[in-house]
Amino acid sequence: MADAMGTSIALHRLPEVLTAEPARLRALAHLLRFRREQDIYVQEERTDTWYRVVSGSACKYLMSTEGRRQLVDIYLPGDLFGFTARLHHRFAVQAVTDGTLIACYPRHRVEALAEEDAETALEIRIQIVEALERLQEQLLVTTTMTAQEKVREFLFYFHRRLSVATGHGLALPISRYDIADMLGISAETVCRAFRDLQERGVISLRGPRSIRINRM
Repeated sequence: MADAMGTSIALHRLPEVLTAEPARLRALAHLLRFRREQDIYVQEERTDTWYRVVSGSACKYLMSTEGRRQLVDIYLPGDLFGFTARLHHRFAVQAVTDGTLIACYPRHRVEALAEEDAETALEIRIQIVEALERLQEQLLVTTTMTAQEKVREFLFYFHRRLSVATGHGLALPISRYDIADMLGISAETVCRAFRDLQERGVISLRGPRSIRINRM
């Protein structure tokens, strides 16, 4: 099963993401490492497991009957995901970066733990609320802004979320094609918006995914 999902690993020293979570929840975790674009779970897979990004990043997506992939959310280190009221996943999640490390938790054991451990219950509530807020913010961006405003707000949004950002530097976890997918615009429009923001001095480009935000 580990070979189908990812590479099972053991760590001598726990990453900071795991040491920050409730100890009893952490004791249930099983670590797997995933390759870039490797599915962590697929659509209609049973919802027997919950997950947390330890390092790297992952994207939640829906594959349409026409074969088109639609991004729904991006998971960064610390994000807990896999929640659903259904017996099978409506969406799929795959690793965005090579070597993405995922902590896996047996759903029913976590649910039972949350009934008796206040720390675990609080952690789950916080993660669910944060996921809802991300989707609400994304909905505002995609439905109320021009294409250029969407790209600008997307960059500011990830600058706020990425803990690895230092100063005003930003290493985007996804490509411009994926950004276009999330925002509901074309990749050409995203590239034009990047150029315009650069010409106006809002951002400086240091590479395809390395950006400096000069002013918010």
